[in-house]
Amino acid sequence: MKTTRESRLLRTSAGLALALLLLAPLASFASWGVSVGVGIAAPGPGYVWVPGYYGYYGGWVPGHYVARPFVGAAWVGPHYGWSGYHRHFYGGYWRHPYHHRSRW
Repeated sequence: MKTTRESRLLRTSAGLALALLLLAPLASFASWGVSVGVGIAAPGPGYVWVPGYYGYYGGWVPGHYVARPFVGAAWVGPHYGWSGYHRHFYGGYWRHPYHHRSRW
């Protein structure tokens, strides 16, 4: 049987595709990294870190530690949202941990 150039190319391509399918998952595990973390210690128990953010007028508000106003309070960072048909800036605020918004 005489093999043509096209059939050899097809067999080679199929073999390479099969090898890629078999070896690609192994490549996802081949990684390494180094991490160094430096942070500011909390001033005491009950303090949480509030990350920095850009305020309504564009100024940067740096991150800082604050004491929670009540047990289990969750910080909601500043964000833009909708209020009726208008875009509204919501400043950061504390909310109850079991607060949820109805999607109905």
